[in-house]
Amino acid sequence: MSRLWRDQVHIALAPDRLVLVRVSGGLAPKALAKTIVPVVAAHPEGGWKPALETLGKLLLADRQWQEAQTSVVLSNYFVRYQLIAWSDEIDTDEEREAYVRASFSQVYGEGIADWAYSVSETGRDASWLAAAMDRTLLAKLEESIANSRSKLVSVMPHLMPAFNAARREIKRDNAWFVQVENKKLLLGLILGGHWQSLGSRQVSDDAWQQELPLLLDREWRLKGMGNSPRAVYISAPEAKQAALDGEGKWIFHWLRPKLKYGFAGRADVAYAMVVGA
Repeated sequence: MSRLWRDQVHIALAPDRLVLVRVSGGLAPKALAKTIVPVVAAHPEGGWKPALETLGKLLLADRQWQEAQTSVVLSNYFVRYQLIAWSDEIDTDEEREAYVRASFSQVYGEGIADWAYSVSETGRDASWLAAAMDRTLLAKLEESIANSRSKLVSVMPHLMPAFNAARREIKRDNAWFVQVENKKLLLGLILGGHWQSLGSRQVSDDAWQQELPLLLDREWRLKGMGNSPRAVYISAPEAKQAALDGEGKWIFHWLRPKLKYGFAGRADVAYAMVVGA
């Protein structure tokens, strides 16, 4: 096996850009190459085809992204999330897949029924966090990686690495988790250490920080529950971390991205999607 094959390429696929980092193999991995490529023909509603076409051309044309173990993070624009209620009647993987597929179909319609699903189980009686991704996207992605003489070793939605990193800082069983990605906001509620709700909202680039308290108020009222958790953890590495007005109700905590492979500082936060969270 060659040294190049032991290298890793990390890719973030988003509607408007690609983020790529090549990392050396061995016990002390370090960044060998990095780039951010705009997606010129980006679809206004976040379609994945222009981004994937741009990636395919780049992988074929540039050897520094070839012959490596490749991991991909998919933008939240390319993923649908849902909390699936626990069921004592699910015994096999086939039953679980059918149950998750039916739950997504009820919310999104039959068009999403044949998507690929991943499920994070968080304990008995707790809701599962499920993610759905277009099977065609995954097939085309695997084809593009194979054409570059690389091996696709993982594909995960953007929420996963961001929340996994945040979980170490969220030291409360009851809190809000907010992830911001280019005008798209994921707003999650955690109660008793488990997901209670998770939804997405379209926001403006400049005003989402002012809109957030109102969104939290509205979300909590829709739940029709008692006192809301006051702690709000925000994952938005590229945003300017200004002081937010909690209006006496909310205590905001900015999550600092934990960057790897020698990346550090404000200049590198654009790479957080693939080298941090």
